[in-house]
Amino acid sequence: MSLTFGRVVGAVSLLFMTPLSLLFYVVYILCIATDIADGFLARKAKVTSDFGAFMDSAADLILIAVMLFILIPLLPFEWWMLLLVGIVVFTRLLALGIGFIKYRTLSLLHTYANKGSGLMLAAFPILFGTLGIGVALVFVFIGAFLAAVEELVITITSKELNRNRTTIFKPS
Repeated sequence: MSLTFGRVVGAVSLLFMTPLSLLFYVVYILCIATDIADGFLARKAKVTSDFGAFMDSAADLILIAVMLFILIPLLPFEWWMLLLVGIVVFTRLLALGIGFIKYRTLSLLHTYANKGSGLMLAAFPILFGTLGIGVALVFVFIGAFLAAVEELVITITSKELNRNRTTIFKPS
């Protein structure tokens, strides 16, 4: 839980740094490292919990929201790029809304696709610098959209909430 809390503090601190500076990237990479480490360490130490899984997802959402808040004004987005982002955001919010109505809580899932799209999203600041914003955004969009659709389908079809369901292809 301390790594998750540290990720939230790190994410919020990014708001007060010069975007894309060395310190910004160091803190950002530390946030990503804590995201990778916290779940692994919790499973290894056998101290996983529904609350911990929820807080991990909430910390991820905070980091993503902060990065979007910082990056969107800096990047030369075209209308079609914003449309792709909107499609993913809409699909995610739809899954969250259905999950909230169905389970009376935010139903953030820890699927492999979500982890993969999270890694691609985490790599976005580096990808757009090397591949260009259009290629980087399409690459990230495909992974994020597939993960969002999977989460939506799992949320709709599952009888009970299982945040640790890894994939749509393996029933809980």
